[in-house]
Amino acid sequence: MKSRLNLILLLACSLTGLLFADAIIKRFDVNPGYNKVTILWETATESRVKGYELQRAFTENNFSRLVYFKSKKDNQPVHKYKYEDISVFKISVTGARTFYYRIKIMKTDGSFEYSKIEKVVPTISSARQTWGSIKAMFR
Repeated sequence: MKSRLNLILLLACSLTGLLFADAIIKRFDVNPGYNKVTILWETATESRVKGYELQRAFTENNFSRLVYFKSKKDNQPVHKYKYEDISVFKISVTGARTFYYRIKIMKTDGSFEYSKIEKVVPTISSARQTWGSIKAMFR
């Protein structure tokens, strides 16, 4: 009898956690492309979520903000987000061809949490990078 009561209590706590959960990132994909990186993510619920800050770094530390998305806060079971980082060919950090991305989940109460970190190495056109450097000299 006591084990059955413990099982019921455990199930009730689990269901309560699911009902009042914040954004749950169900999918987070970072796909390399030619002179770009495509970032996709999906969330299951967005209760108490203000928005998402997509961040990028050249190591697994020192992330900086790339773009901000407000949460959709509608009744859909799945929310999809997409961003194409087309500035990767402009990066001129020595040896920085590996990019790291993460999502900062910002909550309405001011707290936040981070997604897992995804690593990618896109294909960069050397001609496009050189042309970008030449244009920058004449600005």
